[in-house]
Amino acid sequence: MLGSMQAYHVRPRATLRPTTCASSKLCIPHIRSYSRTYQLRSPSERVLTKASTEDSTAAPAPAPPVETASASASASASTSGAADSTPEVVFYEGPGSNAELVLSLVLLPTLFYAPLSIASIGRRLWISFKFTNKRLVINNTSPLFKRTIEIAYKNIKEVRTGPRGFGLWGDMVVFLRDGSRIELTGLDKYKEIEEHINRCIYTL
Repeated sequence: MLGSMQAYHVRPRATLRPTTCASSKLCIPHIRSYSRTYQLRSPSERVLTKASTEDSTAAPAPAPPVETASASASASASTSGAADSTPEVVFYEGPGSNAELVLSLVLLPTLFYAPLSIASIGRRLWISFKFTNKRLVINNTSPLFKRTIEIAYKNIKEVRTGPRGFGLWGDMVVFLRDGSRIELTGLDKYKEIEEHINRCIYTL
């Protein structure tokens, strides 16, 4: 009787151990495989995974305001439109200096000054200047070099003048923003024209 009871008590222990071991063996590889796959992930992948999770849960950022850019663009467009709508006023219009022409005719018989006199007469006959509040215009009506040059004041970088004929007339050099320059010879009121161009350049 005792032997049968001992056998009865031993058998459950023997049967319970394999099941416990089997279940523990089944659980241990599962835990190891999970920890191993977690360890195989690099720190950068962990950060990316965390960041993607936070981005998905976070609320979307508000879009930048567009009204400010559109308002500034409309303001600049209105300013340029107002500048273009300003009526063009002529400050000076006419040919070269009369004093230069008279002096050239007086010195024409001399061989030394003859080429300069002919050039001065040609400028007086065919070249005219026009200065407005927006641009300067050089009109050449010569049959050989017929052309018209228009320069807006916003394209002018600097203006320099020099007196000629004891200050009775002067020459002007206009420096453009693209690096080129234009020379204007034999101008009346060259100082007033220079001041007018500088005033228009700084006010545009």
